[in-house]
Amino acid sequence: MQPEDAVKQVQCVANASLAETGQRVAPLYEPTFQRVADEGTGTDVTQLADRLCTAISSGDRPNVDEAEGMATDLLSQQRALTDGGRQ
Repeated sequence: MQPEDAVKQVQCVANASLAETGQRVAPLYEPTFQRVADEGTGTDVTQLADRLCTAISSGDRPNVDEAEGMATDLLSQQRALTDGGRQ
């Protein structure tokens, strides 16, 4: 998944789940999606979008720092599987 597509996915979920419009919420995550795309894979972007959508659907709205934390966790798990845990 491309970062732009991930933003659209989160925007749709946010529009359906939050009183605030997702058009204001989702673009805040775009730099995080771009970082994940640069450091990981399209699958990682999709997984981050899924995690954010799950949180939003359950009534939470992760702030940018929380989304960055999710991204860091996701990328560190991926690295551990591919490089023997060396960073």
